[in-house]
Order: sequence, then structure tokens, then C-alpha cells
Amino acid sequence: MLSPAPRSAVWLVWAVLATRPLGAQVTGLAGWDIFLDPGHSGINQNVGIFGYAEPHKNLRVALELRDLLLTTTDIDAVNLSRTNDQQQVSLSQRTDLANSIPASWFHSIHSNAGASTANNALMLYGEPKENPNLRNLPGGKAMSEIMVVHLANGMRIPSIGARGECQFYYGNPNCTSTRNHVNRVSNMPSELSEAGFHTHPVQNQRNMSARWKRLEAYTFYWSILQFYGIARPPVKIMTGIISDLESGVPVNGALAVAAGVRDTTDTYAGLFYRYSSDPEQLHNGFYFLEDVAGPSAELVVSAPDYYPDILQVALVDSFFTFRDVQLVSSVPPRLISSTPAEGDTSFPAWDPLVITFSRPMELVSVEGAFTAPGGVAGAVTWGNGNRRLTFTPASPLAYLTDYTLTISGQAEDAYGHLFDGDGDGVGGDGLTLSFRTGPADLSPPQAVEKYPAPGSTGLELQPIVSIAFDEELEAASVSSDAVWLVRSGDGFSVPGTLQHFAVAGRSVLNFFPSQQLRGSRRHTIWLNPGLRDLLGNETTTLRTFRFDTGDQSFDATGIDDFETELDDSGNWWEPSQSGSTDGILAGTDKGVDGTVINLLTSGARSLSISYQWDTLATTWLIREYLAGGAPRQVHFDDSYILQVYVFGDGGGNKFRFAVDDNNISGGTFDHEVSPWTTIDWIGWRLVSWDMFLDGTGIWLGDGNLDGTMRFDSIQLTHEPGSAASGTLYIDDLRLIQSRLFAVEDDPRALPGAFVLHPNYPNPFNSSTTISYEVPLRGPVELTIYDLLGRPVRTLVQATVEPGRYRALWDGHDEAGQPVVSGLYIARLQAGEISLARKLVLVK
Repeated sequence: MLSPAPRSAVWLVWAVLATRPLGAQVTGLAGWDIFLDPGHSGINQNVGIFGYAEPHKNLRVALELRDLLLTTTDIDAVNLSRTNDQQQVSLSQRTDLANSIPASWFHSIHSNAGASTANNALMLYGEPKENPNLRNLPGGKAMSEIMVVHLANGMRIPSIGARGECQFYYGNPNCTSTRNHVNRVSNMPSELSEAGFHTHPVQNQRNMSARWKRLEAYTFYWSILQFYGIARPPVKIMTGIISDLESGVPVNGALAVAAGVRDTTDTYAGLFYRYSSDPEQLHNGFYFLEDVAGPSAELVVSAPDYYPDILQVALVDSFFTFRDVQLVSSVPPRLISSTPAEGDTSFPAWDPLVITFSRPMELVSVEGAFTAPGGVAGAVTWGNGNRRLTFTPASPLAYLTDYTLTISGQAEDAYGHLFDGDGDGVGGDGLTLSFRTGPADLSPPQAVEKYPAPGSTGLELQPIVSIAFDEELEAASVSSDAVWLVRSGDGFSVPGTLQHFAVAGRSVLNFFPSQQLRGSRRHTIWLNPGLRDLLGNETTTLRTFRFDTGDQSFDATGIDDFETELDDSGNWWEPSQSGSTDGILAGTDKGVDGTVINLLTSGARSLSISYQWDTLATTWLIREYLAGGAPRQVHFDDSYILQVYVFGDGGGNKFRFAVDDNNISGGTFDHEVSPWTTIDWIGWRLVSWDMFLDGTGIWLGDGNLDGTMRFDSIQLTHEPGSAASGTLYIDDLRLIQSRLFAVEDDPRALPGAFVLHPNYPNPFNSSTTISYEVPLRGPVELTIYDLLGRPVRTLVQATVEPGRYRALWDGHDEAGQPVVSGLYIARLQAGEISLARKLVLVK
């Protein structure tokens, strides 16, 4: 027997209290009410993969559930936390209202997010807690265990079950904090539904359907009845997906009729235009026939340009009756694309000819109807499910020559339809393609990008030499000695490994030195002749370019070398899992690659990020988030340089680092980012962020790096005109601190400027070395200060000659007493010149 909850007169503008009409069919809920919370607010939160937002769906599921409860049961009332997409309702406002009514039950409606390949149902309920302030009200678990079964079965997706939120989030049932506000502060039994993933392409398109929301609402409705032991009324619902038999793509505008009940699947004009400018992009094929008289019914399905189908369907009276239908297209096959295109005047004479049909073809009939250009001999191959014909001539066509290719109207598709060569919708007519071949390519490949840049100075001591070309090289022409790295003065050839990569129709040669170069020395890169393009055009001239190394080596602290269990560890999220990711399409994901790797560190794997930008969007961001594991525990400050190797695709998109600054062990922190770096190169390149000198970009923080940090994410963005899709490879994310070479090991000219180098080591325990350079004779003072600006220790106070110097600080003050752990400032003062560095003392 249900016990009615006491009522109060509390009312808020965003809530609706609806009472049942007379004459309810289902009894047993009298004296009981429910508070429905369509999770999140507004239309721009938790936007799915095709731009359809989770809050929009949640609200309409709640409205459908309210309708079912009020029109068919004797429930006292159904309360909603919001009734439209404009209302912004906070978590505390929702639970405050539910508590003040007070409601008998709190049901929070959500959908999940994550990788675009994941889609499942989940229910969360509160668990016993050691903290008495965190409520454990009966019923949530039992309701969740019923509801998750109905929800998964109704949506026909996997279930990961009903989970206590402590166990789900923290791995034990006795957490002292909770992530779900509902389970923490509501004064009534509660649960939270995760109905599939709005980041899943198929699910996101089904969520758009108005009838899909009603399907989801039915699963909740039946769960409530079962929880209270109320018999379910006979179900008379037939539903399913109507799709194209050949492609599997759901059919838009298909009509389903059973026992006089009709439904039409969603169309571009009726729905999908809101989320795409491409009429062919979005489909769900979902139909939903309610109140179908049984026990069996004839289902008739028809759609424009398809043969109708008629099926006899036995109805299930206790659940949805699922019946998917595959239709056969009645449209004759036509040409989708060709290479060469009609009228092409510069078709490469050596390329194969490719014809793409709209449907799978009957191979024998097509090959019999095909006439090769000029009657040349060649081979025909098929691909893309017998939709693509490729003709490869036995020898190249003649240059600067007119040709025709023909396919007669007797060619048939796999269903016996004659080929529609002129695209008028009627089969039986042929196709003639006229084109002209272009001239032969007589130019050898040209080196158009070089790193290090010719004449550059101050280079790192183990650079990846990169030479990119204007076209793809013949792989067989790239020998191991195509590139030499030679030290000037003694002619020493630096050992290393050369790799050739083909990227977007171009080639890049990457040379990986197997040892550090000499500091402050000139080096020459030799590009030897003999490289050929794919047409056999060969370089005949030796090319050289020079660069100078700097005088600093570095000590590296690794964050992640991407070698171990990248996909299985869960340390790195899929791009779509982050709520900050925006403006992407399906196909954007991360992965592990074992072929494109940074050989400087002898690694065997790298992180790959494949991006697909939505060019119709106005903002773009991929946030490849580091969520946990050992890499998340590496802490640092702005005295470090953050580095990673990026294998660029030349697409012109942008890259940056993001870090968590301040209070990294607490619940809040600042997100700071580096300035953007444009990826206008192909091949490997070292990307660095000197956090002390380079400043910050603009994101969520205050623009200051003023605390202890940890790594947050790798971020990419798109700008109009840059590549809409591609793949980048990331390897060896690390921190470095540079240190000066000893003068006696590598003599050099006198300094040309005042320089205060980062101390080494940093952080330090007992002592640290501070190196500085003075170009002119004069007074110099090197002093250590604390963060309040008070002098702690003067290390140098003298008139010095031009040169390079070092000073040692042992962590003691002027009186010889040890100072406490913390952040200190080393300041070099020379006349009007003042330079500073941060030092971290750890005891």
C-alpha cells in the first residue's frame, strides 16, 4: 500500500505540478507522486555528435512519461523541474523543489557520453555511505534493477546494469562523497537513468525522433508499474527500423501501416534540416505504431524509389513488438563519379580509370558493356561492394591525346535493373565519357620544407632532421644514405636512422640522430642525388644546408611515452568524451600506432589522433584529455619546458598544450594553455612550450602560470581553409630543463647578451647550480628572494669580465640557516638589466 507524501504550498516558476484526469485505466498509484528531472538545462549543453543536445531529448522524454502516467493511471501528481528548453535550472533548485513539495520519488533522466563506438544503458542509485549526511533511501536500487532491463531492451542496446554510484565512480560502496547531486540531497528515493550515448552516431539520430522519446518513456512507465506490483496493460506497439537492403542506411520518409495505424520515418525537410545542411547525411528509419489491434497484423512498408514490402507480424502483448524492414531500391543504377570526369583536359596518362556506380553491379554484364579508351588492353577490378570498377591500362595512355570511355545501357545491377547512363531515372541508356590526357611530368621532386631551417642557430642537440618534398617519392629510391648529417670542422658523419613517409600525396624524409650533437657547432645536412618521384624523375644534384647547435643540453622528465596500454588503461579519453570538444564529426578518435613512431627514444608506439571537423560549425576544439594514471601524477612549475613530438600532416590545423594550474589535489584548478602552433609541416617535429618565456594562450584560466601544475590535455583546433580531416601522431610527452655545457668541454665565442639560464637541477633538494652569461665588463649581483620579495641570500656581488659563470645555492640563507621548502626567485642584476628565474626547493 502506498503512503501519500505530505504536501506543501511551495511552488517555483520552472516546475509544473500536473494532476491526473478522471477515468484512469491503471490503478494502484493513488497516494503516490513522482518528480521528473530532465537532466541538464538549455539547448547547448551536452551536444551530441550531430548537434542534437541531450537536454532537448531529456525534456521530451519527461513530457511523454508525464502524459502516460496522467492519462492511464491514478497517480496523484507528476512534477517537472522544467518544461521548456529556455529554462535554466540548477541542481540545487531541482532538489530543493522536490524536497519542498515533498515528492515521493525523484527520477532523473539523462543520456550518456563517451567514445563514438560505445552505446549502452545504465542506471545509478545511491548506496550506503559512511558519511551520515549522504542519504541511503530505500527503493532506488530495486527500481534501477527493473528499469535498466526495460530501458536496454526497449532501445535494443547493451546494458551495463544498475550500479550504486559509489561503486561505479569510486570502486567501493562506502564513498564519503558523491558525484550525483540527486542521490546526495534528495529526501526521497531516487535514481538516475543513462539511456544510451548521445555521442554515438546512430543513437544521436534516433534521439532526434519524437516517437523515440515516447519509446523511452514507455520503458520508465512499465518499470514504475512493475516496481509497485501493478499489472501492465496489454501492449499494442509495433516498432523498428526501416533501412536500405544494399547499404544498410535507414530510409527517410518511409511509410509503415499496420491495422490502420500509420507512421512515417523522419525526413530532412521535417526534422534533419535542423542539424545538417546535407540532405543525405542524417537518417534514423524509426517507425512507431501505437494501439495496433492484434493478435497479429499485416505490416505494409513503402517509400519513394523502393519496392514496397508486406509482412505478417505476430504482436507481443507484454512489450514492444520489434520488426525491422529492409527495402529494395527500385531506382536503376547510375553513375556516381568517374576519374577522369567528363571533359577532363589533363588526366594523368598513367593513372587507372575509376567508375563508381550508385548500386552493386552484376559484374559480367558490366564488363561486357565496357569499352576501354582507345581500345587499349588492361585489367578490370572491382571494389566497394561491386560498386566501383577500376580499369588499369597495361601501359600508360598517350600524353596530350583525346580519348572516350563507354558503358552501354545493357549493363545491369545485382537486381537486374538496366544502367541509367544519362541519369534521367530510366534504365537502358549508355554512358560516354570524353577526356584528354595531360603532359608527362618531367620535373624531379623538390625539397620544399627543411628542418632545421637553413642558417638557423641555437638548435637542440638531438634534432629530428626533416626534409619534405612537393610530391611523393618512389620508396625504392630512398636509400639509407640519402641524407647525411655531417659535423663541420672534422667531417664526422653523425650516425642515425632515416625513414621515409608518404603523407597526403607528398613525401618527407626524417633522419633520427642516434647520439647528441656537439654543442655550439655548425652541422651540414647533405641531401644526396638519386631520389625519384613516382614517374621516375630523378634528382641529380647534391643539396646542402647548414645549422648551428646551441650550447644547452637538457634533463628530461617523462610524462607519457605512449608505449603501454594506451587504449586499455583509460588514462586518455576519446576526444568526444570531453565536454569541451566541439565541432567534430564521426571518425574523430584516438588510437595506437606502431608504424609512425619517434625513433629518438627507441619507442615502438605512438598516439594517433584522427580528426574529422564539421566544417559547418563555427567553433572547433578537440580536447584529448589525460584523465588519470601515472602521467596524471607528474607535477611541475613554469621553470620547465613542456615538449612533445608531433608528426604533422601539413593540414594547417593548430595544436596546443593544456595544463591544470593551482590546487591540483583539490576540486578546482585553473586550465591554462600554450599559444597555438600551426601544424603546417609533414613528418616529425618537436613542439615546445617554454612556460616561463612563451606566455599563455586564452582558454579558461586567468592567463598566469603561478602554481604547481599537472598535464591536462592535448588540444587541436580548426580554422576555415585548413584540412577538414586527417591524422596526427604524438609521441614522447615530456618536461625538460636545460643546462649549460661546460666551457672547457666545448669552447665558444664570448656571450652576445645577458642570459640567466634555468637552474639545474630544479626542483632541487640540497643544492642547485645557476648559470648566467655577461657580455660586458661591469657590476653583477645574483640574489635569491622569497615570494614576498624579501632577499634570502646574495650569491654574487662583484665586477666581472665578459664570460659565462656559475653560482651554487645550497638552500641556506645569509646567516647560514636552512630555508623552508617552497618557491624562490633568482634575480640577476647588471646595471639596468634585470633577469629572473623561479627555483623550487623540496626537502
